[in-house]
Amino acid sequence: MERIQQALNKAEEQRRKLAGSVQADASPSRAEEVNSECCSHDAITYSSTKTLTVSTNTMLENRLVAGIKDHPQADVFKVLRTKIRHKMEQANINTLAVTSPGEKSGKSLVAANLAVSLSLEVNHTVLLVDMDLRRPSIHKYFGFEPEHGLADHLAGNMEISSLLVHPGIERLVLLPSGNQIQHSSELISTPMMADLMEDITNRYTSRIIIFDLPPLLHIDDALIFLPKVQSSLLVVEAGVNTPTEVKESLQLLENSNLLGTVYNKARQYKNSSY
Repeated sequence: MERIQQALNKAEEQRRKLAGSVQADASPSRAEEVNSECCSHDAITYSSTKTLTVSTNTMLENRLVAGIKDHPQADVFKVLRTKIRHKMEQANINTLAVTSPGEKSGKSLVAANLAVSLSLEVNHTVLLVDMDLRRPSIHKYFGFEPEHGLADHLAGNMEISSLLVHPGIERLVLLPSGNQIQHSSELISTPMMADLMEDITNRYTSRIIIFDLPPLLHIDDALIFLPKVQSSLLVVEAGVNTPTEVKESLQLLENSNLLGTVYNKARQYKNSSY
């Protein structure tokens, strides 16, 4: 009976915490998520997550235009955001993988801008995960160099809560990849990765998670990871990716719930005030 009573007391304590009465002694592994997810989305504080401030100049220099107020090119990502969000809401899903046929197509830039644009809406939070373990780049767009990242967690060395970064953009949290590694496909296949996906995708229904994956046609990382994600987005580089590469990529994405294709780096000749 004593054990039962202890369990009941513990459950009641957890219920009170989820109701918004969390104290400062919350466990480190849950701290970020308690602070950022159980509260009102327009009044989030990140007291336990590493926070930095990305300046407008940094965003402009790194083409992170979605975070710059009144930037004319931000509207492109607002349109992409709306289309993606509608499809995800209709399918009741919250995870999206961004990939491309080959390297330097701009997939990471698209993923970063899409994540920022989504985070500007107040009805959900966004987690942007750098899954390109061999050539991580998400952190560069936000102007910082991470000492550690996802690879350290998958190797069993660090807790996720100590790796998360809030870039000063409301409702957005980053999970950087960390140092480059060559045995990435082996790490992606580990039970640790499966447990992480189970945890971050199912904990909060109002969280959208975007994964920046490696290219499809050069290594097998993306193919290994795609079954773990509910949907995908293909970024094609105008004038570079061949029809054969695009066709092969679309075939590889047949079972990944492809939401659409972004035609990146295309010249726009049409003049318009909109």
